[in-house]
Amino acid sequence: MSAELTCPKCHSHDIKVQVVEKVETKRRGCIAWILWILLAILTLGLIIIIPLITNSKTRSKTIKMAVCQNCGKTWKIR
Repeated sequence: MSAELTCPKCHSHDIKVQVVEKVETKRRGCIAWILWILLAILTLGLIIIIPLITNSKTRSKTIKMAVCQNCGKTWKIR
């Protein structure tokens, strides 16, 4: 596969393909913690609602990147 690729910068054929995984974690803000504390004090809906508020969402995406071994340019490939 690397023989088919050509660097757009230096036109070299010495290309390595690597797989990169991007992981993003979205955390809850200050308001969620205040709600959590209020629910803990009131103990109403403690078992059901607190896990929904405190869980963070994680999203990952796999990307294939080509790296020119001659000049170091990187670009996304499909």
